[in-house]
Amino acid sequence: MADAPTESPASKTGPTPPPRWPYWIAAVCLIADQVTKQWFHSHYDYHESRVVIPGFFNFTYAHNPGAAFSIFQGYPTALLVFSMLIFCLMVVFRDHLFSRTRLEQVAYGFIVGGVLGNLIDRMKHGFVIDFIDWYVGDWHWPIFNLADTWICTGVGLYLLSQWRNRHAPEIKAKA
Repeated sequence: MADAPTESPASKTGPTPPPRWPYWIAAVCLIADQVTKQWFHSHYDYHESRVVIPGFFNFTYAHNPGAAFSIFQGYPTALLVFSMLIFCLMVVFRDHLFSRTRLEQVAYGFIVGGVLGNLIDRMKHGFVIDFIDWYVGDWHWPIFNLADTWICTGVGLYLLSQWRNRHAPEIKAKA
């Protein structure tokens, strides 16, 4: 006679919670972001710029009262509330937004670390500290910081994961 199915410990306690390790990624990103911002705040004058790679890359200390690329500059309170709302929604709806794949969990860690880094700046200063200044000739990319880098990296990894998940059957069929 066949053995009766056994219940796993997880089935008695409900669904497995999402992994916690992405929060370690977020913590490392947050610490790196805040340490670099504090360093530039302490060692550079406002708008001071130092050449790293001539004609291409500077460190320039700037304040950004807006969002990405300095949009919405006149609405600091709205940006603060919006940032807090986005963070809370990401945490609450994590399982609906991010699958349990390693790639999406890494993406989650990067995004959370970046969002928290800029959120802390908004609460502490009323603006975000930026210092990474890429340019070619007279054309400058908007100055940004590590938190922006983490957010963009996380979004890129998330989109890559979504693309891979969507195209995985096609790729396997061709192999």
